[in-house]
Amino acid sequence: MIPLPIGQLFDAKAFEVRNRVAVAMVGCGILVLGARLLLVQVVRGEQYEQFAAIERVAKVRASAPRGLLLGHEGEVLARNIESHRLELLPHRIQPQRVEPLLQTLRGLLDLTDAEVTAAGAELRRLAGKRSKPVIMRRDLVSTHCPFDSQRLELVAATDYAFCQTCGRSFEPPPKVATCPVDRKKLVPSGNGDGVHCPACSREFSGAKACPYDETHLHHGPHILRCPMCGRTFDDEVARLRSHAHLLPEARVRTEIQREYPLRYLASHVLGYTSRVNDRDLRPLEEGGDARFQLDDRIGRTGLESALDTLLRGVDGEEVLVRRRGLEERSDVQEMLAELKPMPVIPGLSARLTLDLALQREAKTAMAHVHSGAVVALDVRTGAVRLLYSKPSFDPNSWAGRLTAERKARVDSSPFSPMLNKALHPFPPASVFKVVAAAAGLEQGVVRPSTIHHCPGYYEFGGRRFRCHKHSGHGDVDLRAAIAQSCDVYFYKVGEALGIDALAALGAEMGFGEATGIELREATGLLPTRAWYEGGRGRYFPGLSLSSAVGQGDVTATPLQVARVYAGLARDGVLPDVTLIERFEAAGAAVTPLLRGADRPMRLQAETLRQLKRGLLAVVQDDIGSGSRARLPGVTVCGKTGTAEAAQRAPSDAPPDIVRWMLDDHAWFVGFAPAEAPEIVVVALVEHGGSGGHVAAPIVQRVLERYFSRRGQPGATAPSAEPAPAAVDEP
Repeated sequence: MIPLPIGQLFDAKAFEVRNRVAVAMVGCGILVLGARLLLVQVVRGEQYEQFAAIERVAKVRASAPRGLLLGHEGEVLARNIESHRLELLPHRIQPQRVEPLLQTLRGLLDLTDAEVTAAGAELRRLAGKRSKPVIMRRDLVSTHCPFDSQRLELVAATDYAFCQTCGRSFEPPPKVATCPVDRKKLVPSGNGDGVHCPACSREFSGAKACPYDETHLHHGPHILRCPMCGRTFDDEVARLRSHAHLLPEARVRTEIQREYPLRYLASHVLGYTSRVNDRDLRPLEEGGDARFQLDDRIGRTGLESALDTLLRGVDGEEVLVRRRGLEERSDVQEMLAELKPMPVIPGLSARLTLDLALQREAKTAMAHVHSGAVVALDVRTGAVRLLYSKPSFDPNSWAGRLTAERKARVDSSPFSPMLNKALHPFPPASVFKVVAAAAGLEQGVVRPSTIHHCPGYYEFGGRRFRCHKHSGHGDVDLRAAIAQSCDVYFYKVGEALGIDALAALGAEMGFGEATGIELREATGLLPTRAWYEGGRGRYFPGLSLSSAVGQGDVTATPLQVARVYAGLARDGVLPDVTLIERFEAAGAAVTPLLRGADRPMRLQAETLRQLKRGLLAVVQDDIGSGSRARLPGVTVCGKTGTAEAAQRAPSDAPPDIVRWMLDDHAWFVGFAPAEAPEIVVVALVEHGGSGGHVAAPIVQRVLERYFSRRGQPGATAPSAEPAPAAVDEP
């Protein structure tokens, strides 16, 4: 063996070292690569599979959840549910793709010819261009009924028919001649091949053609049913998402919609929300609000409107990803963190002062009347415990899918369902006599012992002013005049005082001014001589007689009357009225609500004592006009009122409406217990007749409910709450 030169020997050893290092490095690389492959394909394979399916990522505006409205005991009065809409993206649609896309959608959804034509024209105009999405359908059916927001139930497949011309859906004819849900008699539809319910507008037909336009009906199955209205549906959102691979140009967007679980019970207090319109989107200087965007919902009436800014919260952003189909929210946390979307700040929730047990009792007590209102205040705090107006309306319809038939029915109703009668002015009649009595005592026109004779009328200025008791009350003092509601006594007081003195003290006592409630309210009217001479023509002295008994042009709201009598009950201090107990964020109370200050009526203690003495006799004495408001074990003070309010009915009104509009308004206001008042209740029955016969029993029922829940001796124990009916009546 020939030995290698020293230089070559070192080269061989260096090569061997380099070779081993290279092998080690390659081995480490293979191990790292293998570990990475193991991590990607096995450990985190599902996550990366999601990434692989993503075609596009975008940040979009996210609406803040609207704050809840809660009852006094925490009952949910207004909450949020999801609503869905189908959008088409013009920049992804080629002109030749428009017609196939619409036909695909028509196979998945019940679209009318008009909807398809309008969408087709818009898509052909915008095809391939960057523009706002075209909204194909709002209020897609998913888990809740689009008519009353109730959660849908899964049922056996039910056949239905759809007319692509008029957009009506038809159910198989029922076996009876009444609607299966609201029991109203069914009436013929169109050409008589079908029938429909005049109350809920449901359509029934077994014909192959639409009874309205004779278009061939498209038939199919429905597997969802609303337990409230009885309508059947299919899950349109699930159907679209299951066909996402056929709809790369479409996306389903989720938005927040308001739901009102108690429907008719407190709708005038809560109000409703709806989408913004062109007027809302105008700049502030034109009466709009630049904060709003096209898809926003805002409060229109009630507390939804009054507290809109607090309930709406602050909008943020959310991440949308496209996974080879319809767009949806991203659940990939790393992606969310990297894009850093603006956080959403939910709106504040408001806990109200409403006592729903009293609200339900008032609704039941008013079941026999057409129209009216009931209000109850906590005498000690001014908190509104009850505010009910009849007839009511279903805010779910106005916040969701309001049919033209239902809106027309509401607009034409002589009972004005959308009007909150608790905050609307009416002639107060004899409940206003406390003003005349107080003014007479304060100015020395009468004393408690002053007696006037009532023959049933009073001659003044060549005119005979009638007392409600045509045979007369005879000789009456102030206490008896209040107890029996003698008009002649207060005609004479009004004559001695004059109309300006009545208006001045009425204003001191709380009439003609806002109560402080958070809702929009009327303030009523206290007419003066200057008011008549300034815009109403000539003033006549006889007008002071009418004002003294709450007639003529004097008006007041039921809430104003409740506040005035609460002031009398608490020794002449008017409370500041509120519906809001507190605001909450994440269930915890936030900064206390700023309240207005209570104010004194500036009545002497003796005046207040004499007024209470008369109001106590109204209910507790046998001669009193409000004996039907008596409550065993509880001493009630009160005042009846029967306001002349005849109105001329429209020429096409049915006879029963004509008779109804000629009748008087019935009033009663009561507070209890007389020794230490806690609650004041006012009932107004529009065109109801006598206050003592019609309104007093309503107040009595509410008071009985209130004291029975407190275990007051002598009060009847409350009965169990009745189970809700399938369809709640207004």
